[in-house]
Amino acid sequence: MKGTVTMSSHDYNRYRVSVSGGELSVGVWEPVAYGPGRVPTICVIHGITSNHLFFAGLVAALPGVRIIGPDLRGRADSRLLGPPFGMRAHAEDVLVAINTFAEPGPVTLVGHSMGGFVAMTLAGMGAGVDSDAEVADRFRGPVLIDGGLPLPVPQVGEDEVTGALDDLNDHDLDTDHLIAAVLGPASERLSMSFGSVEEYLAFFAAHPAFVDGLDTVASESFVYDLAAKDDHSFQPSTSIEAMQADSADMYTGGAFRNALAQIMSSQRRQAEVTFLFAERDLIASEPGLYPPELVASYQQRWEDLTVVEVPGTNHYDILLTESGIDACAEAVTARLGATDDGGIES
Repeated sequence: MKGTVTMSSHDYNRYRVSVSGGELSVGVWEPVAYGPGRVPTICVIHGITSNHLFFAGLVAALPGVRIIGPDLRGRADSRLLGPPFGMRAHAEDVLVAINTFAEPGPVTLVGHSMGGFVAMTLAGMGAGVDSDAEVADRFRGPVLIDGGLPLPVPQVGEDEVTGALDDLNDHDLDTDHLIAAVLGPASERLSMSFGSVEEYLAFFAAHPAFVDGLDTVASESFVYDLAAKDDHSFQPSTSIEAMQADSADMYTGGAFRNALAQIMSSQRRQAEVTFLFAERDLIASEPGLYPPELVASYQQRWEDLTVVEVPGTNHYDILLTESGIDACAEAVTARLGATDDGGIES
């Protein structure tokens, strides 16, 4: 366990738990005050080059709720934890964290970006031929924040994107092109070195997605992300190997595809999924990662899916701006209000 940090609504501690291949770092925000009965609990799962501290703004908007936030393997304080990567491996790690820190009863899954794919994979792990009914009944949601539904597939040599569902599990996809087209500067950053923490923050301050400046949550998450090198410079902590493997698995891996099919084929489980999407993408350009026409096609295909557009936000600040946090907190609170007894009211 590492040092305790107290905010007005929560006490924060960071722990390590044993998983396949080593130890996973997990942050836990315990509510300072909560209602009678079981403490409502959510698990927040971060994006492909991020860490659990990126959810701190959402945490502050959820008083009375326990929040479990792992650093996925190959990232931040779990950066020394190597393969296997992929949605199934991350889902199994997250399950260990939840079983360690959550009381018996339902846990609502919340995933941002790639974390949404991990959340869907975990939610679907109890379905299918090798079903684990206890796992299936444990999880609610997920609440997907600009991730977790199939992404459009960029065509080689083109800026336009095509539909997503029919391209899932296509092992002939050019994953290097996908990484460059979808992640762009986020992937390039991983091979860069920075002379100081201030230089790293200046890099983000100049990023088009943060044109309005870096708030405390973003700054603390970015500083936490840095890993010191032997020459006293710094580099982002995310393993390039992890980023490449996970990017490919989001498009071509079977675990997410199977989970999506299982969840969306059940009217009850489909109705538990909430999908929030940003107006702009990773570099604050329109359309966002999920173009409106793609979202509309998903709404037509999955009629019980709850879809929430969050205007004025990009892929990152949907978890940083007041309007973005309010929308995410409302979605989480609605899910908790539907599943927990005596916790919070929606």
